[in-house]
Amino acid sequence: MYYRAITFLLTGFASCLAWNVSLNAADSKVTFEKEIRPIFKAYCFHCHGEEKELSGSLDVRLRRLLMKGGDSGEAIVPGKHAESLLYQYVESGEMPPDEKLRLKPEEVALIAKWIDQGASAGPEPKGDIKPGEFLITEDERTHWAFRPIRKTAVPEVTELVKEQNKTDVNPVDAFIARKLNDNGLWFSEEADRLTLIRRAAFDLTGLPPAPEEIKVYLADQSPDAYEKMIDRLLASPHYGERWARHWLDVAGYADSEGYNDKDIVRPDAWHYRDYVIRSLNADKPWDQFITEQLAGDELVKATHASAQKLVDQDPAVCEKLTATGFLRLAPDGTGSSPMDPAIARNQVITETVKIMSSSLLGMTIGCAECHHHRFDPIPQQDFYRLRAVIAPVYDAEKWRMPASRRAALMSPEDKAKAAKLTAEVKELDAEHNKVKAEVTQLIAERVLKEIPESEREQAKLAYETEVKKRSQEQAEFLKKKYPMLDLLVPGRLHLFLARYKDGNELKKRYEDIKEKADKLRAQIPQPEYIRVATEDPQHLPETFVFYRGDISSPEADKIEPGGLTVIGSETENVFPVNNPELPTTGRRLAYARYLTNGKHPLVARVLMNRFWMHHFGKAIVDSTGDFGSRSSIPTHPELLDWLAADFMEHGWQLKRIHRLIMTSRTYRQTSTAHSEKAASIDADNRLLWRMTMRRLEAEAIRDAILAVSGDLNREQFGVPVPVALSDSGIITVGAGKISEDRRELKRSIYIQVRRTQPVTMLNAFDAPSMEPNCERRVFSTVATQSLALLNSEFMRNQSVAFAKRVLASAGKDADDATLIKTAWKMALSAEPSAAEMQALEKSFALQLNEYESKKVKDPRQEALASLCHVLFGTNQFLYVE
Repeated sequence: MYYRAITFLLTGFASCLAWNVSLNAADSKVTFEKEIRPIFKAYCFHCHGEEKELSGSLDVRLRRLLMKGGDSGEAIVPGKHAESLLYQYVESGEMPPDEKLRLKPEEVALIAKWIDQGASAGPEPKGDIKPGEFLITEDERTHWAFRPIRKTAVPEVTELVKEQNKTDVNPVDAFIARKLNDNGLWFSEEADRLTLIRRAAFDLTGLPPAPEEIKVYLADQSPDAYEKMIDRLLASPHYGERWARHWLDVAGYADSEGYNDKDIVRPDAWHYRDYVIRSLNADKPWDQFITEQLAGDELVKATHASAQKLVDQDPAVCEKLTATGFLRLAPDGTGSSPMDPAIARNQVITETVKIMSSSLLGMTIGCAECHHHRFDPIPQQDFYRLRAVIAPVYDAEKWRMPASRRAALMSPEDKAKAAKLTAEVKELDAEHNKVKAEVTQLIAERVLKEIPESEREQAKLAYETEVKKRSQEQAEFLKKKYPMLDLLVPGRLHLFLARYKDGNELKKRYEDIKEKADKLRAQIPQPEYIRVATEDPQHLPETFVFYRGDISSPEADKIEPGGLTVIGSETENVFPVNNPELPTTGRRLAYARYLTNGKHPLVARVLMNRFWMHHFGKAIVDSTGDFGSRSSIPTHPELLDWLAADFMEHGWQLKRIHRLIMTSRTYRQTSTAHSEKAASIDADNRLLWRMTMRRLEAEAIRDAILAVSGDLNREQFGVPVPVALSDSGIITVGAGKISEDRRELKRSIYIQVRRTQPVTMLNAFDAPSMEPNCERRVFSTVATQSLALLNSEFMRNQSVAFAKRVLASAGKDADDATLIKTAWKMALSAEPSAAEMQALEKSFALQLNEYESKKVKDPRQEALASLCHVLFGTNQFLYVE
């Protein structure tokens, strides 16, 4: 029967397929490259092309191979789908054989349509194609994201030039205007000043604008008042905190190892977080920023053996080594997991490759660990080429546990102080040991006097004999009859001091020396540590493809380090195995320079797409973490390329891009405009005919609450604020109390990120779980968010603090209307409308009456706190217009 001739075996990993195949109109042409081959690739390649032995001798990787048929003859009869064996078996459900893994009806219909239209295909690779050989078609190579970045001329839009001088047109507006104009749309009006400053402040600092900044901006009537406001925000130290949070998401930053329920704390990871904040505040070029994270150790020529010495000699080295903490962010259970150590190590390396590729390349290459990518032109070998790039810092044969991947940090002053105090303690310890021996002898004499005279000499002889040299008879004699003597050794002296504390001067001296030494010892500065990625030049690890991802089944051919095969020529993306000019292999440095040489088609596009998303709430390419063949179609591809090219041409500096985007007419539009025509043409606002209203992220909500209440601790950097499980079962910041240094009130970026203990309030508002990273956040609307804002002790405390701030600002003698207006302006950076004032005054009066009836201590403050609590929960507070 024909069953053997055409066997379409659907493997397990195809179960996650979610094809969005849309059937075209009846007369539209179905293309093999765009529509049919991806179906075959997902369902059939594994048995019919990727393996060295073809099932049924049928190869479906190319149209010309498919047309050869298999053991039982033709698989396709062009123009006649009903007579085609391939169609018969997929339509009947006999293929694939697993009933749970069937082609969808629309996919089967698409295959039938393609056959009926003649089963044609475009140009295909020529020459002999061997089974098992990975194919990349020309169509795959010319996918939009793999093409070179091209900076096209800024379009001239007549309607835009009519409204502005040609030289004043922002390039962003030109590209957006052309698309709007082509679709019968146009820009909405500009937002008012209060809306703009609130939007800009949250975008750049993650905090609401301070009243003083609002006052300065509103009073400035110069033509460039807006631009000056943007520059002040970019110069804010809080800018780095805001934009570091975006990068830390994709980098997978956490303060714990994750991997299992133990979730061991990473006490030193925070130095990397602070490095990112400082780098962004300094507007460090992103090509340098990327290179330092991938290969900071190679930039300073540090190895396992030399890293500590280099740090001690030159503090500047510390920054470069701290940057390599990027390669130490993946979940790591090698120090705590009961799993097979080899499997645990492999998992760490795999997760690191995933983080590296998703953050910098915007590609999902994880499935290529076990097999050729089911959708993208990524052979399994590519995964291991990237793995070979980082293999020297994750050497499975010379594995270093997390606690040993670090270097100590101490300032010259602390080193000098530590040396001085250590020397003093050493002298005291020597004196202390001498006195200890004398005190021990004194107490021994006391104990011996209490022993009957008949056994005293025997006990004395046994005691004075060194423990290791005592005879069995002596040891048993002391243990059974005189255990006090058996226990009396200098290390256990504290057990006897209380009993024999009779004012003896020698014992008092012993205790005084010990106390002094302990006090000095406590004053010795302790080093901090940075997590680093370094190599051991004495051992060069080799990389092999693991058959189906099984570490116990390495294939024979050794894999050299390199980039993705589909991008560039082989000479461009294959790197030295061991650079003789460096004490390290140089692999990561070569890879970083390859990524940032201005020719790579993905890196700048991926970064720019994310930057755009953080300003507009929507990306130009909606699939921010997947630029492969299943990516979303860019809404403005020429704009994305123009921005990416401009970014690289001008030194990879992000603050310049912020200015360009935020000074555009596109960015300054109102978000409240309503147009039935525009809504009917572009309901999702993909073309940006207005600004998109966006909900704040979890951290920005908490930070805004603290800023408005006046409780925000703006101290930067340092050890993470610990999280704790409260008695009520929620994860809180700190232990539910505010410490003297108010560290619990620092910005959310400084809160400890525990993978298994996300802060309950932040979790409610979709703070990501780093497993292993988060390339894009989700924004949900669920009841638990309202509950988190209404029923937490944190919200109650902040509402009271906010009320006190309002009273201090307006004055305790201020009337109700003044208090309400002051609170509204502080919380929302806006003026309340007449209707809003009426509703708030009525609510305030009801609350005041209620608290007065209960005879609380300060009913007016309590009523105001209730109103402040309400403001924290409004959409105007939680969203940015």
